[in-house]
Amino acid sequence: MGNSLEWNDYRVVLAIHRTGGLAPAARALGVNHATVFRQVNAMEGRLGARLFDRHRSGYGLTAVGEVALAAAEAMEMQVLAAERRMAGGDLSLSGSIRVTAPDDMVERLLLPMFVDFRARYPQIELEIIVDNRYLNLSRREADIAIRPTVAAPEAMIGINIGSLNMALYATSDWLAAAEGKAVTDLPWVGWEDGADSIAFGGFYRRLPARPVFVYRTNSLLAQVVAAEAGMGVAILPCFAGDTSPGLRRIPGFESVPGGALWILTHPDLRRAARIKSFIDFIAAALRRRRQLLAGF
Repeated sequence: MGNSLEWNDYRVVLAIHRTGGLAPAARALGVNHATVFRQVNAMEGRLGARLFDRHRSGYGLTAVGEVALAAAEAMEMQVLAAERRMAGGDLSLSGSIRVTAPDDMVERLLLPMFVDFRARYPQIELEIIVDNRYLNLSRREADIAIRPTVAAPEAMIGINIGSLNMALYATSDWLAAAEGKAVTDLPWVGWEDGADSIAFGGFYRRLPARPVFVYRTNSLLAQVVAAEAGMGVAILPCFAGDTSPGLRRIPGFESVPGGALWILTHPDLRRAARIKSFIDFIAAALRRRRQLLAGF
């Protein structure tokens, strides 16, 4: 047993592999750099073999390290599955729920619903992870995701609220400036990685000319705010554009499908009382806003 590794050691292997170095691994684990350094040296000393090759660019796994990583990943999946099953058996209406959703949705749609939920269930703490990336629910990066998507991802379950559409918006000043001109002659706001790479890129290809983008960002909320500030024309979710006092839809353009809005969770968590209560409550609130979401 003297040369064996413990679960805490395997967590260090996972963290270094996923982050590429000691310092970022230490941040991920919530410890300091020296602690991770000592733990790696102790592990390698017990095994009598190196787990990592040290490079200028970071830490790379050796052959022995690859074996340890495979074991660590298998152990992690078992631990996560056990945690999900235990959480799924919790029948109390208390505790914490980690919810992830995009920034524009939290700011312009969900926040009042969260307030109402907390008033109904004061013993449940909401931890909202505002992130435009799709977090991994199997790894418990979040308990619930509220996301636009075509269908529930594999191994997830959820509720399809309905269509989530987008339309073309600008301020009243820009609408006046656009009178008699092609809308593509106006400045546009869009995604940082280019209009053609997003789900509704086909909209741009149907225009008579390619728009000139003067402002790009990786945040849809930032695009909403930029359009409200008069930066230019933008394709925005109808729930944000139609409720913005400073924005108007540009006539003559059909709404753009943005997928369907889903509330997702892992099957292991669906019977947890606080998870079920949250999903049912928010689903009902969102269904009351279906016309707004669809842009009708």
